Amino acid sequence: MEKTITAFFDTDEELEAARSAARRSGADADRINVCRATDPSSFSGKNTITGALAGAAVGTVIGLGAIALESMGAVTTAGPVAGLISGAVLGAIVGGFADYSQHSSAPEERWLFSVSMDESGAGTAVRELKRCGADKVSVY
Repeated sequence: MEKTITAFFDTDEELEAARSAARRSGADADRINVCRATDPSSFSGKNTITGALAGAAVGTVIGLGAIALESMGAVTTAGPVAGLISGAVLGAIVGGFADYSQHSSAPEERWLFSVSMDESGAGTAVRELKRCGADKVSVY
């Protein structure tokens, strides 16, 4: 059975060492793939969630304020719901911008390495990749 191993690397030197290690572990050179990728752990999303919650709360309060305007009729009933939804969306957008701006320019990009190989050599390949500096190694 074939296994796919993925890992992140920070430097070109680590990446080249990983290619050599994978070939020594029995992987064919044409089964090794490398690309620049955004490390998903470099984006927390905390401000996005906080913004959505705060926006929903503020929007609901503003919507409830519409109830005080008796001449609004049917709009009065929809005010709190519309405020909740629009506040959450706007808060999430503002929070997302805050999350994104906390990084120097964008979420961290690293080398994403993947190799498909026979299951019998996968264990050795994982150990070798970790010796080369691999981070977040996964086997599928």
